Amino acid sequence: MNTTSVDYRRFLLALCACLACGALATIALVVIVDPYGLYKVVDRPGFNAVKPGLSRYQVQIKQAHALRLRPRVVILGNSRAEIGFDPAAPALAGARGAVYNLAIPGTGLATANHQLGQLLAAGVKPETVILGVEFMDFLALKSPSRPSAKPAGALDWQAPWQFDALFSLASVKDALQTLRIEHDAQAATLSPDGFNPLREYAAHVRNDGYHKMFEQRARENAATLTRKSTTSLDAADFTLLRTLLTQASASDASVKLVIYPYHAQWLAMLEAAGFWPLFEQWKAQLVREIASIQASHPGASIALHDFSGYGPYNCERIPAASERDAATRWYWEAGHFKKELGDVVLERLLSPASVPPLGLRLDAGALAANTRRIASERRDCLAFQPELFLTAAKMSAPRDVKHVEKTLRQDYKNPKEKT
Repeated sequence: MNTTSVDYRRFLLALCACLACGALATIALVVIVDPYGLYKVVDRPGFNAVKPGLSRYQVQIKQAHALRLRPRVVILGNSRAEIGFDPAAPALAGARGAVYNLAIPGTGLATANHQLGQLLAAGVKPETVILGVEFMDFLALKSPSRPSAKPAGALDWQAPWQFDALFSLASVKDALQTLRIEHDAQAATLSPDGFNPLREYAAHVRNDGYHKMFEQRARENAATLTRKSTTSLDAADFTLLRTLLTQASASDASVKLVIYPYHAQWLAMLEAAGFWPLFEQWKAQLVREIASIQASHPGASIALHDFSGYGPYNCERIPAASERDAATRWYWEAGHFKKELGDVVLERLLSPASVPPLGLRLDAGALAANTRRIASERRDCLAFQPELFLTAAKMSAPRDVKHVEKTLRQDYKNPKEKT
């Protein structure tokens, strides 16, 4: 059987038509299902209203959402902020305009700087910026790594992320995932205002219990601490903070800096591993940086709130390994606090007199009082669950655990002598 050029032409046309139809079908699926909330052609409950959690282009997609919403309140930070601070919290109900959670897991001030800079460059001027500051980000590494050419989280709008988000197998997969999770109460998801409700943790809790989750996070934290210096802070992050505060002040934004409400287990690990003096030094340096910005921008509205400590919220009891069905109210594990505690923090942040005492607003005159507050809370927490401190010492300072155990026993027997 002989083939002719006409046959080849027909075959190529049919092939091109099939490819074009496949491409159009792929684009149509992604646009209609809209797994990243970028197109808004269809937004129907039960079909595509629930979006899957972002596993790629997190910075770019969240930034695109914020640019569209033009929020009056933005939340910046890492996963603690993304999981803990809900834009729909009661404390934010009175915000004059949209509230958006721009926090990105695993990122620091370099990302926050780029996010705020992009908003301001686009003419979006938030009235309030809530920024979670992470102590671990400011610690110098024992073996400094070579700096990357571009800061983590830097936005490159020339990169083909928009095309890849529209036309790729990964986008098709996420579109199908969107359809699948509409009625799955335990699927990872992201709300339209950037909040991560961490719904997938419900399955982990049911299968493993809270004790195992706390233990796993503690081991991860212990491994992180081994890479950090106990003697020096990283000046680069203070420079980034200064830049961000200057940008915000120049745009007349009110900035609320939040030292996260770390769980007592995490603070006990910092203490046992020898980081506590640096923790106090870090807070004092934050206060000085704010004072410096306010001196150069007299109208700047910047407040630093320290929610760390060993108070009743932070010292929440960790269920024992045998208590598989026991639940915590405030923390998923020592690394992440729940929305319930985040709501309390936001209420305290925005309406200080309306909730039980939690944390303290820091300035030069409050540093000593804050140190006394935490010392007092530590005594109460140690009396409430001494095993928490010993377990933390075993994980973060195994070589010195006998000395730490002896010190803890002395503190427990003579609580009033410890300041």
